[in-house]
Amino acid sequence: MTSTQHPTTNDTTQPTTRSERSALTSAVGVLGMGVVVLALAGCSVVKPYLPEQQEHYDTYADAPSKADSEDLAWFMPKWVPADAKDIDVRIDTSKPGYVIGFTSADGVDTSACKPVDGAKGGPAMTAGFLPDRLPTSSLVTCGDGRLTTEVDGRWYGWKPVEPVASDENDTLRTD
Repeated sequence: MTSTQHPTTNDTTQPTTRSERSALTSAVGVLGMGVVVLALAGCSVVKPYLPEQQEHYDTYADAPSKADSEDLAWFMPKWVPADAKDIDVRIDTSKPGYVIGFTSADGVDTSACKPVDGAKGGPAMTAGFLPDRLPTSSLVTCGDGRLTTEVDGRWYGWKPVEPVASDENDTLRTD
């Protein structure tokens, strides 16, 4: 090869033109705006179904009610008062497991509840928000098979290991 000859290359790439870069930038921009619109519309993430879940609600108004929840399991029991705050709920839809804890100035209206005869065992499932010791006697059930009591100013309800007779199923909606 002489000094005036240039080596041959097989470079077949073409430089990107300004209009191609502009089209690519526009496409990425449109796609990005679509993602933003979906996120603002609430369509960005679908909560996966897990048989065992735990939720926290600051107030009763933040929690789903039986009337407005589309979920089969996530709604407040009827006996939870409307002034309930700092609400923790843990549920297992694959076996009998449900626990709830909350504070309430009004407290639970136990006049509509029935005393539970004899001593009952603890909850069918555990939750970090439950006290170390729950009472096993002098408990009430408010028609849904959960035991209910107040411990140190906080109300708790749970499905016990030993089932309690109930008038209705208020843990899972059947309608």
